[in-house]
Amino acid sequence: MDISFLQRTIMWRHFPDSTGCTVLLIRVFLWIFIAKYSNNQEIPTRGTDYAFGINQKNLFYDNNRIPDGIEVSPYLFLNTTKKFFFLLESKIDRLEITVSPCASPIIWQVTYKPRKEAGQYEIGNRVESSVVGFHPVINTKDTLYTLSGDVAETLRIDAPDEGIYTVDITSIKTESYVKVFATTSPDVDRFPELPQDSHVKEVEKSAKSFTVVWNPSPDERHFGNDIEYCVAVNRKRSYKTLCSVLSHLHGDPKPTLPPNFGFGFSTDVYRKKHVRQTAKPIKPAKKGSIHYKCVGSDKKFTYDNIGNGKGYFVDVYVKNNQSGKSRQYHGVFVKTKQKRKKFSRLKEGKLTSVNFSRKKKKHTYSFKIKRSTKDVHLAISTCIGTTLVEVMAKNGTFHKSRIKSSQVLSFKGVQPGVYTLALSKSVSKRQTVYISMTSKIKAKKMPVLPEDTTVKVFDYLSTCNSVTVAWMGTEKKQKYCLYKSELSSSHDNSTSISKKLNQCDAFDRNQNGAQKITCKKFRYRKKEKSVLAITVAGLKPDTEYIFDVFVNKGNYFSFPYNSVRTKTRTDCYLPT
Repeated sequence: MDISFLQRTIMWRHFPDSTGCTVLLIRVFLWIFIAKYSNNQEIPTRGTDYAFGINQKNLFYDNNRIPDGIEVSPYLFLNTTKKFFFLLESKIDRLEITVSPCASPIIWQVTYKPRKEAGQYEIGNRVESSVVGFHPVINTKDTLYTLSGDVAETLRIDAPDEGIYTVDITSIKTESYVKVFATTSPDVDRFPELPQDSHVKEVEKSAKSFTVVWNPSPDERHFGNDIEYCVAVNRKRSYKTLCSVLSHLHGDPKPTLPPNFGFGFSTDVYRKKHVRQTAKPIKPAKKGSIHYKCVGSDKKFTYDNIGNGKGYFVDVYVKNNQSGKSRQYHGVFVKTKQKRKKFSRLKEGKLTSVNFSRKKKKHTYSFKIKRSTKDVHLAISTCIGTTLVEVMAKNGTFHKSRIKSSQVLSFKGVQPGVYTLALSKSVSKRQTVYISMTSKIKAKKMPVLPEDTTVKVFDYLSTCNSVTVAWMGTEKKQKYCLYKSELSSSHDNSTSISKKLNQCDAFDRNQNGAQKITCKKFRYRKKEKSVLAITVAGLKPDTEYIFDVFVNKGNYFSFPYNSVRTKTRTDCYLPT
């Protein structure tokens, strides 16, 4: 056959306009036809392809024929199986087909059709996977290999039979590019070699950084500076291929077919436009969520300025910059050390005020138990809303409750160690909570408040220089102390009707010079009244006072009642 006619036949690609698998098979068998009737000429090699002026990589997008020794990157729509073909026309020692997923895990399968329908081949024993972790599923008849996952895999067939090898690929999570590479010269067209121990290893870590190392690729001896290592670090997942991490880092572009794509039909223009309009490639990951860096020939990498106690996936890739091929090491998951936070320490028996601002919602303190003790007591007083209390040890939270008003939390059999107390407010307002801790007294010495903690003033008994104050007691014998605080002179004309206050400021007034009127022990019996009333004399006319009541059973804890504010009468007169 005239070679000029063959050349014109190859360059002229105006075939009938059809779709689906049929047209793909027609295009592939066209190559067989040309090969058979061109003076027994072999299928064009990589060299003769370019001699005919054909770009094999561009031609791939017309006929889905995988070129020998050239990596192609087709675009896959979600859950749509796409077929690719590799035509083997002569006997060779070994055939390798490598598929590398990018943005999505895939399912891929290789089937074989013989050149001549002369019978079935026993090929199962000649198929193996080159990557540990996935194993080929050998089916009967034509199916050679079936695999699903996000790892780059290589199917190797020794002494393959002549015929068509069909690769079916389906993207199963998102739309995705995929890298497909087939070669009849695997010793020449090879991927970078991994060392015998290809695990990335953690060698050092702290609360703010970690360092990993890996063994060099044996290809460094052959390719020198063309071999480079790249590292990816992120908190979400391990990326099993280099194109996977790059797809998620930068996002995938919409597919762009070659300018000379198609066979000259008007539908080819429509198809190119339709592919771009309907494609929905993944978008870039959130900025800063993936750290990617190529480190040249270094086999050591330190990642710093990170959060303490957090986990990171570390993947290392070796790539040949000359061929563009890459392989992944076995990555490692690194969790940085938890930096122990320093909290304010609660001192034995000392009252601590916890001030919440509008924005500050949580305060954390620690307390230390030096030796085994029977009881540990936490006294907590709050006034606005409720306070969430969490007590934590090294092995986790062992107490959690909400406290309203005042309460003592008692814990028995507490072991020596450092404990954490976290207080969280339930309202958006400013709030003060008072806490105290001790392990030196028994539970029976803890004060108890009644259900009604109101301090009341009998307004009808108030005079210009005296008021009568009353509050509820309990069945337990306890000491009650009454304090008064004189307010600065005011010019308002308010009456002497008393007003109930909360407990928040009673501690502050007590510590800042409130005058103690009396302290007396009291308990009521069932047949007696439970109200304790005291008349406070010697007051100034037309003057406002605040009365605070505290209850305690010793010198350790004192709980405040709800305070009361009142005003003495203006005029003093004698009854007629």
